[in-house]
Amino acid sequence: MAHCPLELLADLADVLAEVRTWRGVSEKHPAVFYLRREPFLHFHLFPGPRRRADVKGERGWFQLELPGTMTDRARRALGRELRRRYAERTSGARTIR
Repeated sequence: MAHCPLELLADLADVLAEVRTWRGVSEKHPAVFYLRREPFLHFHLFPGPRRRADVKGERGWFQLELPGTMTDRARRALGRELRRRYAERTSGARTIR
């Protein structure tokens, strides 16, 4: 399964910009994020084209299907989910909103 090209994630620019500011997060390749040297977040592209975010929380990988067109509401929901998974894996991160 192919990683989603960065140009097909343009509608998530604000969410990705926020993730880049989080302590311990690095971007090894465009839109492929690690948390303290362990995989944290990446995106896949499927025929259709369908997109999916894979984010690693405390109990393993969690898959989020992404709509073709991300509304403001969908972007906020994705941001909340990413913050939740980040908080699971970091100490003191529970204050992130």
